[in-house]
Amino acid sequence: MAGHKYSRDIVAEVLAANDIVDIVGAALELKPSGTGRLKALCPFHHEKTPSFMVNRQRQIFHCFGCGKGGDAVGFLMEHEGLSFVEALKKLADRAGIRLPALTERDDKTEYLRTQLLEFNRFAGRHYRELLRHPMRGSAGRQYLKTRQLKDETIQKFNLGYIPEGWSNLLDAAREQGFKDGVLEASGLFKRGDGGRLYDFFRNRLMFPIEDVSGNVVAFGGRDMGDSPAKYINSPETPVYKKGRTLYGLYRARDAMRREKFAILVEGYFDLLRCFDAGIENVVATCGTALTPEQAALIRRYVPEVVIVYDGDAAGIQAAVKATGILSAAGLTVRAMALPDNQDPDDYIKAQSAEAFRDLLAQAQDFVTFYARMSGARTATIEGRSDVARELFEILRGLDDELRIDQYVKRIAQELGLTEWACRSEFNAFRRKSARRPATAEVESIKPRPFSRDDCVFVAVLLTNGPLLSKAREELEDTPFGETPLAQILRALFQSGPETLLQDVEDEAARQLFAAAATMDLESVKDPETLALKQISRIQKDSLRSRAEDLMNKIRDAERAKDQDRMMELVAQKAALDKQSKRWDTVHSRPA
Repeated sequence: MAGHKYSRDIVAEVLAANDIVDIVGAALELKPSGTGRLKALCPFHHEKTPSFMVNRQRQIFHCFGCGKGGDAVGFLMEHEGLSFVEALKKLADRAGIRLPALTERDDKTEYLRTQLLEFNRFAGRHYRELLRHPMRGSAGRQYLKTRQLKDETIQKFNLGYIPEGWSNLLDAAREQGFKDGVLEASGLFKRGDGGRLYDFFRNRLMFPIEDVSGNVVAFGGRDMGDSPAKYINSPETPVYKKGRTLYGLYRARDAMRREKFAILVEGYFDLLRCFDAGIENVVATCGTALTPEQAALIRRYVPEVVIVYDGDAAGIQAAVKATGILSAAGLTVRAMALPDNQDPDDYIKAQSAEAFRDLLAQAQDFVTFYARMSGARTATIEGRSDVARELFEILRGLDDELRIDQYVKRIAQELGLTEWACRSEFNAFRRKSARRPATAEVESIKPRPFSRDDCVFVAVLLTNGPLLSKAREELEDTPFGETPLAQILRALFQSGPETLLQDVEDEAARQLFAAAATMDLESVKDPETLALKQISRIQKDSLRSRAEDLMNKIRDAERAKDQDRMMELVAQKAALDKQSKRWDTVHSRPA
């Protein structure tokens, strides 16, 4: 892939030192599917039967549902939202390979990202040191005592503190040699009217926000004084997109996979309290509205979510809105509101972790929750109709007819409607809204830019040496355009399959290669004959295209009354027709 300075040899060395099965297997539950192939539910789109395949021999993955595919670097880029260089570095670190350091001259964008991550690590350390400082960190430590968190939890989440002052972090950063351009790009500083930089966070307890790889990408700060903004977060930067980041996900991933569901809470301390009590399959939105990208992120790890937002009106409204987004992502959604308007932090402290677990187990499906939390609206005919239609809007984002059937039945029960009327109205609603996109589409599936025959053809060439040799002999000098198949064939003929993903830049061609490398040819009837037909078709298409081109040139020469040019072109056309007849004779029957 272009856009980075690392040579093909370095990329090949890093890939060779990592087994894609280990990389993907750390994120997904892989199961054997034929010789050297493994399958899983795709993390990039909602599906009920596995179409995500990994080929150990070729070190490639491909999803036959959504079309995503590639090598171990490509998987980390897609699954963890990393850039190419970040994914390569992660694999290199895993294998103990030292990559040459990037410079600004090599790649300005990647260099800035690298610098920002390095600076965020430094800022996190600085905030932690300030929290531990006997004098300067006393306000932060005193506040944490009131929250009754274990030291182990405080350390695990690397909480920190920054006292009052306009340049606590700025002075330390400049002392370490960080340039002002990096500091300003980090979002941790602002410029005053005179153009001078000053600290964005002051007198706040600090929460490092990590991406799914554990890199610190931003910070949240809880005011220790009388600021009207009790909580503020870093602004978005080249390494932090708030709509694609969930607080605590890096720490929660293993527990989420183990428990097979995630708990979604709103605030930092709600999440920290859960972890403190031994409940670790929990992530937080930190006050921002849930986004489809965050829902897709959760869906990569678990099939189910329990929403536990604050029990006040705003919390319930946020929970109700989140149900539609999570459902559209293919997640099973349950929700609960804690008694007496409590949040999870208050409830677990006042009751116990076990009491909280008991409530989680009793959490209602989202239809029941939505209907019951709609309160006074369900007392009137108009209100019940509105609530039903709001639930219909969520349901139309689902693609599981059995679940839809059960949910429609539940809507009727909860709202006191007849099941027949409810079902009839839902079907009418669905017909009427069929032209509109669902409220929270996640990962749309695009049509494949290549045919199944193309895929089988490449798959056969990858596994059948004599046929690959025949295809090279017949087609190597054939001009056959810039289709994904043509690009793959050229790369195969020139350098073979081992470095093909590095040789091909076009995304559609890379998809074709990944699909072919993970395809199960046992399910294809007579793939060799199909491959021979493809060789014949490509050659015929090329000859036809060249013949059409020559005819156009002959007409141009005729109009220009250029007799010599016309005779030359007619001779070329006759030779091409002869070649085409010979091809038809030789290839009239499959070999």
